[in-house]
Amino acid sequence: MTGMNSFDNKSFLARIRGGDFAHPGEEDAIDLVLSHVSPAPSETVLDAGSGLGATADAIGRKTGASVVGVDLDAQSVGYANSRYPERQFIPGDVTKLGELGLPTVDVIYAFNSLYACEDLEACFAAFRKVANQRARIAVFDYIAYDASALAEADCLPPTVHSMAEMRQAPERQGWTCTGIVNLDQDYIAWYGRFLARMDENREVLGAARSPAFFDEVRKKYADMRQCLEWGVLGGALHTYAFGT
Repeated sequence: MTGMNSFDNKSFLARIRGGDFAHPGEEDAIDLVLSHVSPAPSETVLDAGSGLGATADAIGRKTGASVVGVDLDAQSVGYANSRYPERQFIPGDVTKLGELGLPTVDVIYAFNSLYACEDLEACFAAFRKVANQRARIAVFDYIAYDASALAEADCLPPTVHSMAEMRQAPERQGWTCTGIVNLDQDYIAWYGRFLARMDENREVLGAARSPAFFDEVRKKYADMRQCLEWGVLGGALHTYAFGT
């Protein structure tokens, strides 16, 4: 199966989630993250790995901040700019933010995007290049508790980072971890809700692509939820501040 990060597959997942979101929990997850790291209306926000744009738009609506999203997939960026014209979306590699002509940012969010980045340290080095001296980061993402078992399950790429990596890589680039919120049980509940939505809309979703594609996607996410239940995979919100 083509990677779920392709535009067509992200669009299929968005139909299940009921909005252009690329992460579990949808707006509930955004509200949770904003309860820990929320920008002021006068601040500028970067959504790193912005996907189809709904998360960046929700952050802008909920906070009044100016939001710019960056995503490697140019087709997703084109869609987001068309769908959410009040936000700005730019195609580009998150590890090369310094080359994109971005404004200086006050807050950086990454919602289930850094797990796919092989060089986590390069991501945080790039964040330094666009962030001001008081910048904060919120990373909402998967955590690999058992990398070998996760690789055997084959439901996510082998780049999912461990808890230690999520602390050490940012620190080497001048970012201090200011908090960790365990979201293991939340992820289990969110993926349960996701699978229930798939089952409720099986006929429509199967017709949108094909019944075989539907079954393959459902198995992938059922396997992911099982990894969460077994403690092989987890979820967490990590927050960071620059140089504190």
